[in-house]
Amino acid sequence: MKRKLFILSVSLNIVLSGILCFGAYYKRDSIGSYANRIYNVVFNNNDESFEKTLLEFYQRPYQTNIKYKNIDQYEKKIKLAILGNSISLHGIIEGLWEYESGMAASDLEHDYVHVLLNKISEEKQRGIEYIVINIFAFERDFENFDQNQLEIIREFEPEIIIFQIGENVVTKTLNEKRETFIENYIELIKYCNGKNAIICLPFWLDRERLNAITEVALKSGSYLVDLSHLGSGIEPLNFARSERKFDHAGVGAHPGDYGMENIAKVLYITINKIIE
Repeated sequence: MKRKLFILSVSLNIVLSGILCFGAYYKRDSIGSYANRIYNVVFNNNDESFEKTLLEFYQRPYQTNIKYKNIDQYEKKIKLAILGNSISLHGIIEGLWEYESGMAASDLEHDYVHVLLNKISEEKQRGIEYIVINIFAFERDFENFDQNQLEIIREFEPEIIIFQIGENVVTKTLNEKRETFIENYIELIKYCNGKNAIICLPFWLDRERLNAITEVALKSGSYLVDLSHLGSGIEPLNFARSERKFDHAGVGAHPGDYGMENIAKVLYITINKIIE
């Protein structure tokens, strides 16, 4: 009798273990597939006019007309620079985007940049001088990017500089010229000469980009902030399309207000340790 119970117990444990393992594998596979679908929407979209517009618009770094904007209610000041892509700042393009902010945020105050600035100001009681520049041009042509276009950053001398780039690097090009990408990214960080450099892992999950940018952080001695879990598809609410309808799927796959707030929170974890 005891032997039969023992055999039954072992058998049940094996069955349950199999079910759990299958569930874990299925969940992992589902997340991976979802991430691939997001990646295909953003990077393999067939709207050639959208891609052409972006490439023409961002031949050079793009910044807002305001060079420095002060959040000046506090006596202590801090200088912060952000070099990013459309997630950080997207200019007005007729028929595509109607205002200057991080793409897919409902307005300027809800993009991650301004959520983060307000959080720093309130939590650390600091006035902030800041500058935001879109360097999509580096992502698409990192071999030939002219760093001298960013002399304004060197003159600004930021205490903290955030690099939110990588999403638009072409995977095929990265695989072929990985070392060049790493070397040129490190040179970009050195050129900008920020006291504290924060490098972001891309919002949209991609293994090659994650590995290469992690190596950049290691070799440059920079802080590393991972955004990839936000855009992996684990939490669909991070995408703007969950908040409202967009005519272009790639725009809808950008972080909306909820996603922008989460990006700001993740960045603030590191900034909170930098600013005493």
